[in-house]
Amino acid sequence: IRFMIHAFESQKQKDELINQRQASELALLRSQVNPHFLFNTLNNIYSLVYKKSDLAPAAVMKLSSVMRYMFFDASADKVPLDKELDYLKSFIELQKLRISHPDFVSLQIEGNPEGHLIAPMLLISFVENAFKHSSKLHSPGIIIRLFAGKEGIVFSVVNYLKRTKLPESEIYSGIGLANIRRRLELTYPGRHKLTITQNEEQFSVN
Repeated sequence: IRFMIHAFESQKQKDELINQRQASELALLRSQVNPHFLFNTLNNIYSLVYKKSDLAPAAVMKLSSVMRYMFFDASADKVPLDKELDYLKSFIELQKLRISHPDFVSLQIEGNPEGHLIAPMLLISFVENAFKHSSKLHSPGIIIRLFAGKEGIVFSVVNYLKRTKLPESEIYSGIGLANIRRRLELTYPGRHKLTITQNEEQFSVN
């Protein structure tokens, strides 16, 4: 009996250590936000202010909303999908400040996002990666789709490549995609599927 109690307590302690380690790792992964986005956005807003553009106040409010979500709402384990989508829309609008074509990004949302919960900032890495590698010669150059149904959520991002096919080593490289792969493994073990493909023109994440 004494041996069984000791074994039980030992296993309980090991489980607690694993949970703490995973929580710390998730916090670190969440904190790896691309600083280039912030600096580029501030430069874009400065340019709007310098030109006395009417778009400047709205851009400042979108950046404020994005930062508030990142530093406050994203600290929770799960957030409403609606909030995640609002964050994603604001991020896209801020990215489009440096793109002259208004129809460069196509965002399609189907189903009913209400009632769904999702790990915060889970989708943004795919979109960041698309902006990083997308060609500006197509309209739209980035196609984002989200379907929310009873069985779960399907999210896909397709972008046209700047050049011909990426080297195989680059498909899974970079902090963004490595980050999101690890977060999926920790947050949804055995309950997710991540597919990354490419052809001569397009890079696709599902």
